[in-house]
Amino acid sequence: MRKNLPLTALRAFEVVARLRSISSAADELKVTRPAVSKQVSLLEASLEISLLVRAGNAIRLTPAGKELFDGLQRAFDIMASTVEGVSAGSRQGNRLRILVCRDFASSWLAAHVGAFLVENSGVALEITSENNGNLRLDENFDFRIFYGMAGQFAKSGLTETQLCKWVDIPVCTPSFAHQYFDGTRKPCEAPFLIDANYDIWDEWCSYTGFDPGGSRKHTTVFNETTLCLSVAMTGGGLTFGDSFLTLPAIISGDLISPFPFGLVSSQSYSLYTLASGRPSRASRKFEAWLKGAVQSYEANVIRALEEKYIKVIVRE
Repeated sequence: MRKNLPLTALRAFEVVARLRSISSAADELKVTRPAVSKQVSLLEASLEISLLVRAGNAIRLTPAGKELFDGLQRAFDIMASTVEGVSAGSRQGNRLRILVCRDFASSWLAAHVGAFLVENSGVALEITSENNGNLRLDENFDFRIFYGMAGQFAKSGLTETQLCKWVDIPVCTPSFAHQYFDGTRKPCEAPFLIDANYDIWDEWCSYTGFDPGGSRKHTTVFNETTLCLSVAMTGGGLTFGDSFLTLPAIISGDLISPFPFGLVSSQSYSLYTLASGRPSRASRKFEAWLKGAVQSYEANVIRALEEKYIKVIVRE
């Protein structure tokens, strides 16, 4: 997927969105104004969605454009910090390679790792996202972060350290909840967005005692939770949100839980290191930061869910 990202177009859009001007963007990028306009148009065509609204010389971001711009700013900030860190790390021997499952990488880690980079400018990180469970054991990584049952990768030659469990919460937009969960329809009749790798609807209903009124009638299946959440954010259906992926949207009110129960996962995110490895000073710093940041985030999750009156069910 990464090799097909239109990086030139994404960079052009980020500059236009930041400066709110095609001309100013062209000056910063040192290209012509038509070249910038073409890249933005190609990006909109490839995504099949409008990102900018042009009214004369004024430029305004659409909701989708704002969402993309916010994500690109974080990504480019991390890229800049990482490039600076690589330069320093190559001189000091403080370069770490980290393999992370895609959902955790694109949501939680991308939003938080900047704090580590700022505090540890001499440490360079190379972060690679991968499908969950693909450990790439033939490559040398200092850390691997994946989710699963405890001991799932016991025969891999890696040492497992559990980072945390998460809370699974049914979420949708307020308008979707008003349309489908107003009491006139059975919950099972609503459109559902399902992660093919992690579908816990029946399990969630069993633990919470929720009666959906029957089997789900309309489901759309994706291969990643983040894709389900992206569609849910547009009002396209009900999905389950891992609290590590969904909390910001719940706090902002962009997503709500129409059935206010969360279920603590049976699986967990874990940190894997080589059993035979000898941790460097840089790796000890990263591991300490990661554990502390995750612990702090977990505390925020509990507080935020309490404020939203979402009851968390712990498995027996």
